[in-house]
Formats: sequence, structure tokens, C-alpha cells
Amino acid sequence: MKSKFIYILTCAAVLMSASCNKWLDIIPEDTTTEDQLFSSAGGYHSAINGIYQTMSSSQLYGENLTWGFASALSQYYDNYSADDTKSFSYTERYEYDSDEVKNYGENIWQTAYNVIANANNILKHIETADPGMFPEYEKCEMDVIKGEALAIRALMHFELLRLFGESPAVDRNAKAIPYVESFPSLFNERKTVSEVIEKVEKDFSDAAELLAVNDTTSDGHSEDYMNATSNRFYASNSSRDMFFTARGVRLNYVAVNSLLARVKAYSGDLAGAYTVAKEIVDEYVSKDSKSNWYDYTTTFSASDTDANRPHKLMDELLVCFYNENISTVYTNATNDRKRSNAYALKNLDNYFDDRNDIRRSKLIINLDSETQISLKYRERTSPSIKAENMVLPVMRISELYLIMAEYLASQNEYASAVEIINDLRTARSSVNMLPSDISPADFSKALDAEIWKENVAEGQYFFYCKRINAATINNNGVYVPMAGKYTMTIPDSEISLN
Repeated sequence: MKSKFIYILTCAAVLMSASCNKWLDIIPEDTTTEDQLFSSAGGYHSAINGIYQTMSSSQLYGENLTWGFASALSQYYDNYSADDTKSFSYTERYEYDSDEVKNYGENIWQTAYNVIANANNILKHIETADPGMFPEYEKCEMDVIKGEALAIRALMHFELLRLFGESPAVDRNAKAIPYVESFPSLFNERKTVSEVIEKVEKDFSDAAELLAVNDTTSDGHSEDYMNATSNRFYASNSSRDMFFTARGVRLNYVAVNSLLARVKAYSGDLAGAYTVAKEIVDEYVSKDSKSNWYDYTTTFSASDTDANRPHKLMDELLVCFYNENISTVYTNATNDRKRSNAYALKNLDNYFDDRNDIRRSKLIINLDSETQISLKYRERTSPSIKAENMVLPVMRISELYLIMAEYLASQNEYASAVEIINDLRTARSSVNMLPSDISPADFSKALDAEIWKENVAEGQYFFYCKRINAATINNNGVYVPMAGKYTMTIPDSEISLN
């Protein structure tokens, strides 16, 4: 059946303002009013699609929370500069009071709370909406909209917590960020780290319950989208509304539960994270061979050119969004000789012990004799696979496996933990395996390396180090002391915090 890639719709009525407290306060004459927007199912679709568009912008997952700022915090890029002229010179040194870092923080803070405000506005209206305007499978459509809005709200608060809140491993009772649950909401006091995590987990759990009927049943409400990339990321010519297809680029049931495992791990609840991760793996991964998810040896061998390599390993993505222009933006940024060194990778020899590993041999390329960059966001020119250019990776199946390995090791089940990591290394074409009788210290080092290698240009390594309160982060062989360096300064514009 002929398929086409879903393009998320945009709507003038959901263009976002700079302040999370002023969305739709002023409606331009040539746009739809708020009442008109929420008077039809299509209006709700446009509103939530507009939120996804904002989340995929450069302020959030289109750059800052993936291949840009978050990756610089993770020490992936060589931005040392004697005159501090490189893009991430101050970020690399964790100088949070510098104008450079403050600007990144301000953009993330304002945009994330803007997204939260819009999600809360949808939630407010859906509670009193007429079910008759949602013809798609009766209440299912309303549940999907509400579930996605709750999940969006949870995810944005979680990202803000990881940047601007203290690590749970350091002080769970420290004041962190506001958790905004209503619209409009002008004054919000900061919650503690524990309180924010509790609310994030509840929103994710409630969202998963609402999304389950559409995303997991076999009565025609889903196409078993987790079993094949073609079902998860493309829309078939079915009779279903386009809003309900290509669920892989939305916060679907599996995505929400996967993020819940990430949250539980971050909070220090490894046992809970293991339980959630194993449920997802057992139900949606193990029923297929693991090679269908993250073994790309055959694929890389069959078409070994930069244009044809599967840059983002889409088959294994659990959470992702997309931006139609991301490959152009990244390609131009890395080709710009004045800026390219901002994305020049470092630390490669510190983490890769095997050059056969496809994460180095295939997904990292040489721009010149001195500059190596990630291939993940570079444009694929083959017409049949250009859709991958748009995808923004947020979470992979491999993270669930690594969470499981970490938990098993914490229970002194090192042989089982090693087996998981060796499976991943084998899938990545590495020939160096861990011994089953590995020492705790060597296992921790190996786990750290796998997390680093999996997250090149995806921005998650810094948050792993923060959640375990790692004493140092490796900066190209120099170990940076991290005491007091994991928590960003609350933006100056936030004047209503108590």
C-alpha cells in the first residue's frame, strides 16, 4: 500500500507568544479566535499539532535539547576558545551566569512554559467539550487529545526540572520549578524536586491510561505501530483521520511509558524504572527479534555511503518529534567553516574502545582531517529515505535496556547486566565484550561509556551524570569537577517565584 510521511499541520491560531501567561490574550484580526478554535475536532487537532511544532523548534528539541546546548553540556563538542568566541565556550565550562548560558536557559524556559500553557488550555477546553464534535471512535478521540496534552505537560516540566532543579541524588527537598496545571495561571510557586517528580509521574500515568485504548488494542484502533517503522512513522491510505496515524512522532502510549521509565530512573527509583522498562521491552520488543530494533550491520554493509546510511536508526526510536528543516539547519551549521568547530566532536578515543562500532565508524564522519561530526542530522539525499531527515530523536529502545542493566547491577546480578550490554555492543558491531565476572567499578565505567556512545548529538548524557551526581565529567581526558555545576540558574525573567 502506498504510504506518505505525515506532515504536522500548523495553524495561525496556535502561533506561540513569548510569554507562557499571554497566549491568545490578543487575537489578530486575521486569525481564528479561541472559541472558534475549540469549536471543532479539527480545531483541537490544529492546537495540539501547533504545540508539537513548537516543541520541535530550535528552542527545544529542534536544537537546544538535542544536538545543541544539551550536547554541549554533555561535553561532546570541542569549544575551547582563548577568546571565548565559539558557540558553546561558556556552556562547556558550566558558567551558568554568563550571558551565553543565560540566553539558552531563557529560551528553553520561556518556550517550555509556553508549551505548558497551551497544553493546559487544551485540557481546560476538552473537559467541557461536546463529545458530538469528535466522531472518531466516540470517546477515544477525546482521550487521545487529553492524553497527549497531559504527556506534553509532564515532559516539559521534566525537562525544566532536569536543567533548573537540584539533582534528586543531592537534595529532593530543594525548591525547583513551578508545576503549572491550569490556564491561565499568572502566579505559581516553585515546587520541590520530589513534588515535581510526583506530578510528572502522575501526568504520565494518567496520559498512558487515556492513550492505551487507541494505541494498544487490536480492534482496529491501531495498526500495531510498534512492530514496524512503516506503521509508526508513515500514514497509510486508510479510512482513519490523519490525526490518528503515524503515532511514532507523537506522545503515544509506548512513548509515554518509556518516558516514565526515564523519570523513575532520574528520581532514583531504579526498581520502578526497571519494571516499566521491562514491560515495554517484553510487550513491544522481545516479541520481535532484537535485530529488528537495533542491529544495523546488514543495512550499513548493503549501502555504505553517507547518503544511504540510516543516520538516526529510526526503527529503534521510542520517542521522537520532527522538524521539516532540521537536516538543512544542521547541515548548513556544520558546513559553515566559521561555526563548524562548534559541533566538532571530542572525547571519541576516551569512550570508543572499538573502531568497528558503527556508532563511530558509520555515524561519525570527517569534515576534514581535524574535524569529526555526528552524521545523525545531516541530510540524506536518497529520495526513498528523505523522510528520516525530519526526525528528532528523544529516546531509544537502547535506553530501556541500559536502565535494566543498571538496575540488575545494583542488585549484584552482574552476569545478567553484562549480557544486556554485550547484546547492545554486538548489535553495534563491536567485537569487544564485557566479562561476566566484571567488577562493580568496571561495570559502572562500561555503562557510562555505553550511555555516552548512544547519545552522541542527542543530549542525554549530561542528565545521566546529573541523576547519579557524578563527581566529574570527562572533557577530552580532563575530568571536570561537577560539584555545584549541575543546576542552571533560574532565568531573570521569572519574577513570580516564591
